[in-house]
Amino acid sequence: MSYTQRFSNNYKLESIGGAGTVEIEATSLTVTGNLIVAGDTTEVNSTNLAITDKTIVLNKGELGAGVTSPVHSGIEIERGTATNVGLRYNDTSDAWELTNDGATWANVLSGASVGILNVVEDLSPQLGGPLDVNGQTITSASNGDIIIDPNGSGQLKINHEVSLQNQGSDPSSTASYNKLYAKTPGNGGSGVFFVNSTSSDELVSKTKAMVFALIF
Repeated sequence: MSYTQRFSNNYKLESIGGAGTVEIEATSLTVTGNLIVAGDTTEVNSTNLAITDKTIVLNKGELGAGVTSPVHSGIEIERGTATNVGLRYNDTSDAWELTNDGATWANVLSGASVGILNVVEDLSPQLGGPLDVNGQTITSASNGDIIIDPNGSGQLKINHEVSLQNQGSDPSSTASYNKLYAKTPGNGGSGVFFVNSTSSDELVSKTKAMVFALIF
């Protein structure tokens, strides 16, 4: 049987002495207006919580310049007997932080206090594993050189064949460098050429070298 209680002003349920508990047992509870909870703690003991709003506001009502007392605000995940983890914004360092042990917090983005937004901002980048170019090209802008410079006695090692694209013209020399490049094979038969500050020529193939030896 349906039951409707109408009132024209405020309606208040209050336990005597303020220490009691009000319980509502029903399959569902619908609040058609705004729900304001004025206590210190609100617990939702639901298995799943679905929120339609696209934005969740934390630290609402802050009166200071930033997040104050404490200086961070975020989300914590309880993990039972394991340590909790979380994500928070630290207003002292102006950075997002995360923790995997519940005690040590690290910036989500390393580098400057606001984090790195572009790779170019990291002045000492390091790879944590092999670099997969994923079919892309490593290139430079504005005719800039690409320099591979092993440290100290380190060497540049190439584990597979090197393919040199044929050039339409001979490149100019660069001081203190020997340039290797490919072009349509000439008298040397190799199609691999070099140029330095004193000379330029084609590397001679084994077959051509034997022919030249017989002739000369």
